[in-house]
Amino acid sequence: MRRRSQTSSLFVEAPLVGDFKLHGLFDAAHPGTGPTPGCIYELRRYQLRLGYDVVPRFLELFSAGLPSKLGAPGTDPTTSLVSLLYSDVGSLNEVIELWRHGGGTSAMEASRVAARSAAEWRGAVAEIAQLAVRFETAIHEPLPA
Repeated sequence: MRRRSQTSSLFVEAPLVGDFKLHGLFDAAHPGTGPTPGCIYELRRYQLRLGYDVVPRFLELFSAGLPSKLGAPGTDPTTSLVSLLYSDVGSLNEVIELWRHGGGTSAMEASRVAARSAAEWRGAVAEIAQLAVRFETAIHEPLPA
């Protein structure tokens, strides 16, 4: 007999979504001016090591470096952080970033290159890497309206 399994997870938006006035997931409409042809969403998923202080430390590091990443010269103006979520139920210590790149993969690449020049962001990423046991990125295209 074949065994089947099912898992469920519940994610909560991190407080920095409000602190940084990000679009968030509360309003399901498109961030910015509306749907953009060629727009992509980048879902970045971190599985962090176990421990009670690991997610709060991740959020602290991410918050400290984020302003330098968002303000890095060369960042594509169509790139925006939509939300940052962390697991509350299900897989423990999982964090998800959701980015919107209105200019598609070229906007994503330009923003990544620009972020590498942001010293505070690079420092935060170096410390975040010590907390992570796995990292995955997925690109999604919105369905046409």
